[in-house]
Amino acid sequence: MKLFGSKNSSIRNQMLIMFLIVILPLFAASIMLLVNMRSEVTDKIISTANAKAESIRTRIADTVDSVESAMDMFATDENVIAFLENKYESNADYYKYYSRGPHQRYLDSFPQIESVKVYTERSDFVCNADYIFADDEIKSQIWYEKARLESNNFFWDIVIDRTNGEWHLSCIKAIKKDNKVIGVASALISDSWIGRNVSSENSKSILCVGNGSVFFSNYEGANAGGRIEFDESISMNGVNVLKEGLLGFKGYTITDNFNYGENFQIIFLIPAGVADLEINKLSIIYGGYFCLFFILSLLIIVLFTSVFSRRITLLSEKMHAVAGGDFNVEFTDKGHDEIAELYTDLEQMIHSMQTMMNDVYQAKLQNEEFKFVQMEAEFKALASQINPHFLYNTLETIRMKAFCNNDKETADLVKKLGKFMRRCLEFKDGEVTLRSELEFTNGYLELQAARFGDRVSYSIYSEVSKDYMILPLVIQPVVENAFVHGIEGCKDNGHIDIKVYYSGDNVIIDVKDNGSGMSKEKLRELEAKLRRNDTSSGKSIGLTNVNKRIKMYHGEQYGLTIKTKEGEGTTIRITLPRSPVSRSSAAGGSITTDSERR
Repeated sequence: MKLFGSKNSSIRNQMLIMFLIVILPLFAASIMLLVNMRSEVTDKIISTANAKAESIRTRIADTVDSVESAMDMFATDENVIAFLENKYESNADYYKYYSRGPHQRYLDSFPQIESVKVYTERSDFVCNADYIFADDEIKSQIWYEKARLESNNFFWDIVIDRTNGEWHLSCIKAIKKDNKVIGVASALISDSWIGRNVSSENSKSILCVGNGSVFFSNYEGANAGGRIEFDESISMNGVNVLKEGLLGFKGYTITDNFNYGENFQIIFLIPAGVADLEINKLSIIYGGYFCLFFILSLLIIVLFTSVFSRRITLLSEKMHAVAGGDFNVEFTDKGHDEIAELYTDLEQMIHSMQTMMNDVYQAKLQNEEFKFVQMEAEFKALASQINPHFLYNTLETIRMKAFCNNDKETADLVKKLGKFMRRCLEFKDGEVTLRSELEFTNGYLELQAARFGDRVSYSIYSEVSKDYMILPLVIQPVVENAFVHGIEGCKDNGHIDIKVYYSGDNVIIDVKDNGSGMSKEKLRELEAKLRRNDTSSGKSIGLTNVNKRIKMYHGEQYGLTIKTKEGEGTTIRITLPRSPVSRSSAAGGSITTDSERR
């Protein structure tokens, strides 16, 4: 700490020392990085192998789809069925069919297929390399039995080609006529086709089907036709990374198991030497870069500290002059970096100090004015209340008398009125939740609905969180205005629609009625009153009071806007900030809908 905070060294020397303190741990970290790079290289090799496995899975899936499509057409080919069913008078008739048989057509159309073998149990059939008599050895094969027993399905297994003794991945399908199995077809997949898709310079590959039956291998420790036993330590569920665990291989073994009509296993064997070559190559590259970086950094820091120290010293002299009361300081720095910004900030600070007190005073006046408006709204709301307890007790007495007289509707209305007036009297300065404001407005609407009966209906919809904070007595006065100036003039089918929703960075509250609307002259008069924030007249908490409180609390860009058409109704829009500055966190959105009521 003394080294960093030494008061006896210049800024230039301190920066040089800090550079050395920073670069030396970086040098040590680079050495540790090279030492620990083996795991990163291993992860890279494994990631590459996993990507290769994904590619092989895709190609095997494509091969399965293509070959099964070919075998489906072959097993239902009328020429093949007729050839297996018909009895020819001489061998020449068989060879005549062979010469125009469908085999070559399927091989030309599907390069994945090396050959198609057809097995028949007819002892009088003239067989060749493509049409084979199913002797006892073939009949004992599991794939042959499954093909005959489950004749509608495809089966994938390894099958030996008797002409050359090589094992191949094979798609097996029964050939039927009139739901009777007359033969079994086996499409042998080309090893060269598979080899082109799995070849890799840095790894060996083993592909298995079923329960570990190998159908392709370019590793000398496993041959096609063999079988690999997977114990619990070499699980094939998903992708597994092993080291020196399979077939005695020295290196990394990556396995992948997937099912696509049949279980397939992909095994990659990556020699340990591949990782060593990558590490040596990266060590040379990173070592060279680090040495070059160290030398260039040392030269740059020497030049930089000289210039930086000179500019800092000059700035310090200017600040001392300002601190001493000299505001006639000349600022001559012509840079565009942070130090130049400090010069600009120092100049602006001198002007800011002269206007700061005036700004604080104006803010205090505005705050006091807002409190006055809030108090004015509260006083107007309480103007008609002489004795709240007397009023509550009187309303409760009326409600109980109506209830005792079985006039439950009147009792319910008196109860709602008492609840509404209590809420009106109890509101305080500050914010309330959207839930509270909507419940208060809903209580007012219920009373008006009881008053007007079937002439009036209303609906309230909100997709904004009910915990959103809002000034009190914002929505209800607007709804009251809709009743007084809009709905009361309707003889029937009056409707008020309240919607609360998000719009960009704002929360919008639309209060829409289908009442008598306003003329253009009256609209202009009302808009002028809103612009003047004229709250000097009116017995109720009117639109101008709501508009003024919103603008003073949130800003001039918020408040009320009016859209109306005479004879069609009026929509008053309340615009509020989505994240009010007076709250500690932004309100989250949720969608809630109150059903329409009459």
